[in-house]
Amino acid sequence: MLDKLKAIVDYAYDNIPIYRKLYQRKPELNSIADFKSLPYLRISDFMTCNIEEVISNVDEVATILPPIENKTIFPFPRLESTYDRDMRYEIFYYLIEQTGIKKGSSFVVLTDSSHSYFCGEIVNNLLFYKYPTSMIFVRDHTVDEIQEWVSKLKPDCLLIGTDKIIEFSHWEIPYIFTINQYGKNLSNPPLSPFGKGGKFNTPPLEKGGRGDFRPSSANSVSTFGKSEIIKHFDIYAISEIGWVAIRTPEGHYLYPDDYFYVETDPTDDILVLTTLANDLQPFIRYKTSDRAKLLNGNRFQITYIGEH
Repeated sequence: MLDKLKAIVDYAYDNIPIYRKLYQRKPELNSIADFKSLPYLRISDFMTCNIEEVISNVDEVATILPPIENKTIFPFPRLESTYDRDMRYEIFYYLIEQTGIKKGSSFVVLTDSSHSYFCGEIVNNLLFYKYPTSMIFVRDHTVDEIQEWVSKLKPDCLLIGTDKIIEFSHWEIPYIFTINQYGKNLSNPPLSPFGKGGKFNTPPLEKGGRGDFRPSSANSVSTFGKSEIIKHFDIYAISEIGWVAIRTPEGHYLYPDDYFYVETDPTDDILVLTTLANDLQPFIRYKTSDRAKLLNGNRFQITYIGEH
């Protein structure tokens, strides 16, 4: 890991002005402790920069990534090169692999006008990996119409990318996906190594945080009737970086440690991310607005999600 961290720090210092401004001189990293002594990169650091100061001089800009919501506090568009795009697709495939769903499983994505761009990017990734996918705009249809469409499509997986309250507990879909809903568990029966008797222990939601999504009036899928066991997977993503990890029904988030180095600030438990494979716009010791508890291996547990 040290070699990867040294490589991304050297690259960023040599090619991206914001890091020369942040570090003052080129860091010498001989240990992980040296890396952890580097200053945090914060969103406030971007506020005084122009776009040329936060990206490398890669010739080709392949993609402008959409934020999770169609608004974001991050002051710049999230740019990526062709290489970055390929890495992002690999990260997404890693996340899907952690679910254990069969290749070729079908998806329906529910979205609204606030999340359509990001959900559209998820659809692109699903189709790239040959998962048949349909996207339905909640704004354009009544609940009855949506249910009728879902009944006709009979998807294996439902991805909920909307804040609208929709009762879907009787649709009998075995796999449920959400985005940044760390405080919700829709698995049936609930499963977690952190609770006793199979009870899922979720941290309390804090005021001002996101994640207060209620996909059914009872906030439960206990009425799925004849359906098989329901598994709920939550994708953790931030607008600045994209998707990072996925929570399994066991209750923890898994991230690909070939692509991210994850820390928390010991003073406030804020999640700190380093991207190991970004070409155009890498993030090194980027202090997010989210809190987490690190677990063994490439796992963590989210306890709060702030603004992005």
